[in-house]
Amino acid sequence: MPSAVKKIRNLISGGSQLRRHLIRAAAGSLILSLLSKFLMLLTSVFLARWLGAEGYGYYVSSLAILTILSVVATLGFPTLTVRLLSSYYAHEKWGLMRGLLERSSQIVSVSSLVLAGSGAFIIWMLSEHLSESYVHTLWWAMALLPAVALGALRSASLRGLQHVILGQLPENLITPGLFAVILIAWLSIASSLSLELTPDIAMASRFFAVAISFVVGAWLLMRRLPMQIRSATPHYQMKEWSKSATPLLFIIGIGIIGPEANMLLLAMLGSAESAGIYQAASRGAELVAFSLVVANMAIQPTISKLYSTGETKQLQKIIKVAARGTLGLALPVALVLSFFAKPILGSVFGVEFERGAISLGILCAAQVIAAASGSVGQILYMTGHERDAFIGIIAGFFANITFSLILIPIWDIEGAALASALSIITCNVVLALLVHKRTGLNPTAL
Repeated sequence: MPSAVKKIRNLISGGSQLRRHLIRAAAGSLILSLLSKFLMLLTSVFLARWLGAEGYGYYVSSLAILTILSVVATLGFPTLTVRLLSSYYAHEKWGLMRGLLERSSQIVSVSSLVLAGSGAFIIWMLSEHLSESYVHTLWWAMALLPAVALGALRSASLRGLQHVILGQLPENLITPGLFAVILIAWLSIASSLSLELTPDIAMASRFFAVAISFVVGAWLLMRRLPMQIRSATPHYQMKEWSKSATPLLFIIGIGIIGPEANMLLLAMLGSAESAGIYQAASRGAELVAFSLVVANMAIQPTISKLYSTGETKQLQKIIKVAARGTLGLALPVALVLSFFAKPILGSVFGVEFERGAISLGILCAAQVIAAASGSVGQILYMTGHERDAFIGIIAGFFANITFSLILIPIWDIEGAALASALSIITCNVVLALLVHKRTGLNPTAL
């Protein structure tokens, strides 16, 4: 350990521009993520208390639909944009950069508008079977869809241009901050005029926060575009771009569905109570994975840039430091959550949730292994091996379903947690082997 710590310290303390950039990106990503989590928690408490259980249910379900549709609307282009822009920028391919920015914006604009229009029509068709407040909330969510999808693409564009912190600023700080301010202002006015906060008003408030954030984000992107792009003739490689974007879309889709599979199977094979307890435990385990999310966001464009320029030795050092730093942050969080799982779950969620203590410990252990595996998925995405990443994600998904069907009837909540842990381990082992096979890199902290 002393030798490993010394190497990490020496690498970080080096004076190269790349190291300083990575340190700033990681620190900025961490601060922005923490602020975002805090603001989201603050607004969630406000909404839950003022809307009540039913109204809050309308709001969060509409937000979940919006999230899923926005992922579909982007068609895998955000991740692809980070990789290609970083590579094109390193090789000064200005025409391809302009072509990618233009064409991806056009495609995402059309797809998001089509999905929003289709969604609004379906909501109208079902309006007789839904409450008026829920219908209006869903309509506001559909109005939000184009801005959210294009915002994700804009964020990816800024990160691909090596502006990692600016790329996250609108979604992680401006949107939740404005949303909190608008809600507080509305609650102050509503209390004096005896008005009620409804789910559709909450979603409308979010719409205005996202709209302002979108304008700021677009301005940041225009300000940071290299001058060479503005004067370059756009070039398009739609066949290659589509070929890479398709597996990325499926990977992201599975990433959304996969974590919810255990809860749904637990509700079907066990009980709704067990599903609720497991959901609370899994949310706690996400804190362990927080450092990996931050590391991935910080090093994404650097992986693409160094790999495309053939600087694999420097890339190996960076991903090794990132893996060890991620593990160093994840391990103490996992130990605290595991040893004090019962009182933490009881004090935060309620006494009935203490039954998920063992599950929380199992999930924390799995997340530590994921942290030790390093940014395996991001390395494959950023080096053009997204089809190999799809293999690993699929392996983990089917392992999750298979083990859940076997273990949930036997051990209920603990069975679901063990199935999830085994799927996480399976996925990361397969991805790590594929990274080494395709790139010769060792992504792990070992």
